[in-house]
Amino acid sequence: MKKATLYFNNIRLNPSQIHKLRGYVGNVFSEYDLIHNHDLDTGKYIYRYPLIQFKIIDKTPCIIALTEKAVQVFTKIFLTLDEIDIGGRIIPINEKDIKIENVDFGFSKETFVYEFITPWIALNQRNYGKFKDMKTIEDKRALLKRILTGNILSMAKYLGCHLEQDQRIQSTLNFRQAKATLKGKSMVGFEGMFKTNFLLPDHTGIGKSVSRGYGCIKKCI
Repeated sequence: MKKATLYFNNIRLNPSQIHKLRGYVGNVFSEYDLIHNHDLDTGKYIYRYPLIQFKIIDKTPCIIALTEKAVQVFTKIFLTLDEIDIGGRIIPINEKDIKIENVDFGFSKETFVYEFITPWIALNQRNYGKFKDMKTIEDKRALLKRILTGNILSMAKYLGCHLEQDQRIQSTLNFRQAKATLKGKSMVGFEGMFKTNFLLPDHTGIGKSVSRGYGCIKKCI
């Protein structure tokens, strides 16, 4: 799968400002629904795995594009974006780098260990109540494990990776609760590590709000 990463090397942002970066870029390039995920005619949200994601990696703000289609959009952003507006503060982009690569993605006979480098927002309003009422860590782990598998399957579906009938995603999960803040609202997130037999590209996200940097993963060596 094609993957591109655009780094803004001279800029420093807090994780809480990533949604402002996404909002600004989405407004400047509003003709591309892959950035803001809203239908250009109706304005309604498009439910799909985000192909363009905004993150902070090693303290550097960056944008990640997945698939050939999204990487093509990236080219225009790279060539024309020369400043960003974060809460009314205009920040010039003096140094930017782009890295384009082919990455492995899909079911594997091997297992791999991944770490969440930003909180994974796994729960929605419905299953949060279920999680909260569970009495044992084993029950909570089993629920999160099912959600994790569902997140991977959803990502695979939207990225055009279809599993054969005999291919089953297996996973184990070690987690701890972590605070997450989205647009000033406090949410429950999770940190930790998981093992699965599915290849995921570094710095892609799983779960909710991945376009804003949450659920960002990295393979452990």
